[in-house]
Amino acid sequence: MYDTIVLGDDPSSLIAAVTLASYGKKAILLTMDDIPDFYSESGYTFDMDPLPWTGLNRGDVFRQLLAHLLITHEDHPLDPALQIIFPNHRIDLYNDTQSYLKEMEREFPGNAFEILKFYKSIAKSSSFASELIDQNLHFQPETVWDYINLLRSMPGIVLNKRAFTAHLRNIRKEPQLKKVLEAQILLLSNLDPYGISPISFARTLSLSLNKFFYHTGGKHHLIARLKKKFEADGGIIQRCSISTLDMERAIKANVKVASDDIPTIYGRNIIISTKYEDFASLLAGNNKFSALRKRYDQIIPSLYPFTIHIGVQDRCLPENMGVYVVIVSDETGPDEDGNLLFLETSVPGDTLRAPDGKRAISVTTFLKNSPSELDNAVLGTLAQVMLNNLSVFLPFLDENIDFMDVEKSIDISRNCFRTINHKYRVKGPFIGMSFLPNKTPLKNVFLTGGMLMPGLGFEGEIMSGTNAAKLAIGEN
Repeated sequence: MYDTIVLGDDPSSLIAAVTLASYGKKAILLTMDDIPDFYSESGYTFDMDPLPWTGLNRGDVFRQLLAHLLITHEDHPLDPALQIIFPNHRIDLYNDTQSYLKEMEREFPGNAFEILKFYKSIAKSSSFASELIDQNLHFQPETVWDYINLLRSMPGIVLNKRAFTAHLRNIRKEPQLKKVLEAQILLLSNLDPYGISPISFARTLSLSLNKFFYHTGGKHHLIARLKKKFEADGGIIQRCSISTLDMERAIKANVKVASDDIPTIYGRNIIISTKYEDFASLLAGNNKFSALRKRYDQIIPSLYPFTIHIGVQDRCLPENMGVYVVIVSDETGPDEDGNLLFLETSVPGDTLRAPDGKRAISVTTFLKNSPSELDNAVLGTLAQVMLNNLSVFLPFLDENIDFMDVEKSIDISRNCFRTINHKYRVKGPFIGMSFLPNKTPLKNVFLTGGMLMPGLGFEGEIMSGTNAAKLAIGEN
């Protein structure tokens, strides 16, 4: 009998499991797919998740969790945190406030006053949002006290929302500024940025004013350390498929493993990721989850990441090119289907990611349809569009490509769609931080996953995992 069964393939499930084990609880992590944390070929190594990880500044949630777990990891801060490149402009988003404002005012001199006011609004609303998180405010209230605390905070929420929305509306009138904001929100939040302005966007936009970090050797080394810590604390990781799942009273999971036998795993509690492949069916199959199902159905996946992996000669990359770069081919066009490209590049000398004198580049765009629903011909054509747009920025790219396997990249994007967060569209988000609760109507069943807190991006994924674990332990 396990204290808690954790069901899911995503980082949030791993965070829940490792948190449980660190508190001395007997836990098992059931993963559905044999999805690696990285892709390695011809001396190049690429993380499965190519998007930036946040929450690693001193005092941030991810850094605090790693400190609690006594996990060390080699990384270093980036400045600028992000570069956004248009056909005729390059904007460096520095994490020093004065440098950031000076850069924005240099690029947009006619909007200098509006930019300053917008920055002040971001700082104020972001600080307010962080206070709400620190107070553990329940954005999906479940008890009388939850409602009371939310009502007490509502005047401040309304005032900050109104001020932030007004400044955001003005800034969005300038096409390039609008693209700068959309690019940051797409990368750092799991909410679709179009047509909405929740308070969580202020916190998202403030992240580039903090530090982004480069992970030496790749982010997968950090995932490996988390798994190693989990197993060192007595946790078990089992790859299997679920045959039946009984959640009445004690948890009983019949699983099918590689040997084709069907053992039964018992647990007092279960934590289920919203990325679990049968999650929707699970909600539909239990009348007690009807209210939860209605909330779930209001969160619609709208954009999906698609990545191609390239190894290049170092000489084809500009000397002042950053690690995280956004390329916008057409500032008036949509942000999906190859127009907006996000590049994650290894740094010179990181031979764990690329041979000496060469660099690994992950090139990501966002699609309206999941890669799992598109055939090879469509995705192959899209990959060529991405390469063509990238070549405009890197004119010597073609003759300096050392490695590229488009078919493999297509397979990876198809297979990893349950581990990398999509962008979600939610009707009428006001605060924008939380849309599903960790608790369910069953007292020993809890939820985790990026969908719970899409407005908080990767940090929301960490928070949902730790919150679910603490609820299973018995902490509020």
